[in-house]
Amino acid sequence: MDALILTNSFDGSSDFISQILSKKKINFIRWNIDLWSEYEISISQNFFSITDPTGKTIELSPSLKILWRKPITEYFSENRNVKLSADNLKFAKSQIKIILQSIMALSRDNGAHFIDPIDDIRLPKLKQLEIAKKYFDILPYEFSILKKKETLKNSITKPLGNAEVGKKILYASKLDQDKAFRPFPWFFQEGILEGQDVTCVYIKGEVFFYFCEYKRSSAAIDWRIEINKKDAAKWNFIDNKHTRSIGKKVIKLMKEFKLNYGRLDFIEKNNTYYFLECNGNGQFGWLDDFKKLPLHNKFVDAFLNQ
Repeated sequence: MDALILTNSFDGSSDFISQILSKKKINFIRWNIDLWSEYEISISQNFFSITDPTGKTIELSPSLKILWRKPITEYFSENRNVKLSADNLKFAKSQIKIILQSIMALSRDNGAHFIDPIDDIRLPKLKQLEIAKKYFDILPYEFSILKKKETLKNSITKPLGNAEVGKKILYASKLDQDKAFRPFPWFFQEGILEGQDVTCVYIKGEVFFYFCEYKRSSAAIDWRIEINKKDAAKWNFIDNKHTRSIGKKVIKLMKEFKLNYGRLDFIEKNNTYYFLECNGNGQFGWLDDFKKLPLHNKFVDAFLNQ
């Protein structure tokens, strides 16, 4: 069995996944997309192969396992030995992006992928909310451009997709609907300022819940503002016996989503879990036990058995 990891050079989970694959003696290549110019990709009408900087080569075959991790082309690095103009680098980036899509499309003919980027198109956030309301409480929301249609309590705005606004990140923020700049494409949702952040890692029929110690305030409602800070709030595992009933609902939802993996976010208040969203390729590394790596091992086993 061969494996190909589509990722980048600074993805911590790919480091652990690579370690686990090595221990299992799985032949694999890690394609760090930001270091694209250090790899050889060869695709023709009769052939597909990828060779990494060490000279290791693997070919496309029915048994090749391909893991879509974080191959983010925006992270492109320029080869120190080859100087490209900004226009040429932009063109190279678009070419590599199409190759990534082509690799997934060509290998999709051999069966389903463990994680498939096409799911981001198939399951946008508003579609998720529409399906999830069968299983969970959903906080009222609305998207509007010219003016509000619904009046929401403690209205919060958040991105429906990419959170980057130039060089800044739009975290979930408290914003009065009547004070929002118009016309503009706003997504608002009712907020529960005193609720607790809960996330669930779903791996092929198994669920793992964690709650965050972050103390939300009206000025800072999104725990992600503390990411990578020394005093960031801790996330704690919730024993499955306390989440068995909600876990069953997650499993039903993920089966309806037709996803093998996902990280689901909730707000919990008075033992009610309000579904927020599911990231079909969400990060989970910071939740794991770095000594035993139970989540990463579960993840790799599920990927190899897909």
